[in-house]
Order: sequence, then C-alpha cells, then structure tokens
Amino acid sequence: MKKTSLTAAMLFASAAFASVANAGVDPLTEVKPMDSEWTYDGTAPDYVVDVPSFTVPATGVIDYIDSVIPLEFEEEKWVKAVQFIPGDKRVLHHLLSYVVADEPESHEGMLDEAENDPRREFLEGYAPGKEYATQYPEGTGIKVPVDSALRMSIHYTSFGQETVDNTKVGLWFHDEADAESALEYHTHSVSPGNRTENIQIPAGAMNHEMAATHVFEEDIMLYGFRAHMHYRGKAMAARVIYPDNTTEDIINVPNYNFAWQPTYQMDEPIMLPAGSRVVVEGLFDNSEYNLGVPDPTVTAMGGLQSWEEMFIGYFSYTDVPE
Repeated sequence: MKKTSLTAAMLFASAAFASVANAGVDPLTEVKPMDSEWTYDGTAPDYVVDVPSFTVPATGVIDYIDSVIPLEFEEEKWVKAVQFIPGDKRVLHHLLSYVVADEPESHEGMLDEAENDPRREFLEGYAPGKEYATQYPEGTGIKVPVDSALRMSIHYTSFGQETVDNTKVGLWFHDEADAESALEYHTHSVSPGNRTENIQIPAGAMNHEMAATHVFEEDIMLYGFRAHMHYRGKAMAARVIYPDNTTEDIINVPNYNFAWQPTYQMDEPIMLPAGSRVVVEGLFDNSEYNLGVPDPTVTAMGGLQSWEEMFIGYFSYTDVPE
C-alpha cells in the first residue's frame, strides 16, 4: 500500500510539472521556499524593521549591500530577542546587523565582520539554517540608545531567476524593570587579520591549519561562540589560556558545515579573568574530496564571496556582574 501511494504521489507531481512545462513555464521557477514565522515566546515582535526591498538579478556577482535604517525610538530600548525572516531564502546568503548612532560618522566605511569597530554594537546575524529567534541570556541584552540606527551588511547571491527580497527584522524588548538591571551583551570577532594577505590555502590541501588569538583585557563572562568559514571550512575549535597558563577547551566543531552556522550557547557561562587569551584553531579542505570546493587546483584566497574564504570565531560575552 505504501509503495502504491508513493508511486501515485510521484506520478501526480510529475504530471503537475509537465503541465507547467507545457504552459511554457520553467517548473523550477514555481518552487518557492516555505514561509517563516515569528518563533520567540509565541508572541509577535514589539517592533519590526522592514529592510529596504532589493531586486536580485538572475545572474552575476552582487556586491554587499550596506543599509542604514533609523530606529525612531523616543526612549532607550534593551533588546532581549531578535529574529530575521528573509523575503526570499534562496538569495539571502547572510545578513549582519549592528546598532550604531544615527549620525554620518557611524555610517562611514565598509562593514567588515572580522573587525571590531567601537562605533557599532553587533546585534545578530542571519545565515542558512537560522530559522529561529535568538534570545540573549537571562539578564542580558543589546542596548539601543535614543537616536540609534540599524546598520546592516547584506549578501545576496543569484540562482538563475530574478526575485525581490523583502527581509524583516523582529525585535523583542525587556520591560523597564528588567532593563534597569540588564548587562550589555557583546560580541568580539577573532580572526587572523587582513584576510587577503593571511588566508591562503594551497591547492589540494586537505587539512590546512589556521589559528587566531585575542587577549581580553578585562574580566568577562563568556556565554557563546560561533564558527565562521566558507565552503572549504572543515573544523574549528576554541580554547582559553588563563593568566596562570592553565588551559580549558571552550568548544570543538569537528565537522563544520557552511550550511549550518549556529551560535553555540554555554550551559553555564565561563568567567575569563583579565589577561585571558582565547585561541581559535581550524582546518580547511581545499582538495578534490571536498565537493564544495569550486576549483581544488588553485590556491584559495581570503575574501568576501563564498568561493573565497573567511576564518572568524565570534565570542559573545558580558562584563562580570558586580
């Protein structure tokens, strides 16, 4: 019975595709991604940011979009959760958002996710597979002062069909009482520096090693970590070297997948005293055995596009409560 039902379903689908094709329409253009829904706490966001519409062409390389949207709040807000709903998941490669002052100086220059610019505070990002709302740890949040804006770096990729993206950003806020005692949630990116000079992966290399470090000058409470590489990314791990020279593993991602890039939250935050050095170590596979590699016969260089490479470890933390 099951076999008959499956066969019938396949025949029905084939007939439907044939009908569309006979009408002069490419059947693949009729396939649409499933709609997403707001997922935090069963409630609608307190505020929704409409990202400006963008028409993604059918073909070609698309430069990163730098979008600045004023947040016209009359009082300071504290974000406790955020979610991104792409207008079209097929073309939204990723999105990074930052809270900045709504003034020209904060809008200058290109947003580089590997740099830690004091003029901006990382809010959250969207990447493939991120279908849920991000909730910051209890008692923490992202502070949004009056006269702020949301600055976003948006990366679209074409897939053979022109489409229009209308992404939305949902924000949920702490109430006034909780906001008074909330700690600011920060994210620091750790990378090997200038990616065009420091990321060079030899052709055919199956286990090319890379590492980057950072010393935290103040006491912090570490809450989370996210690994970011592109198609050649194979593994990434993070550890801490304490001021007394003892070490502790933070996380190990032994089978990195570009299509699955969550922020891993600690079961319990780790207190890192001032002077602690975090070390990010990883492997790249630029060989023919990695089916994601565009061309294993050439050296892979660092860059912004997916066929180039990145190496970033994101550490999420707060100050140590008094």
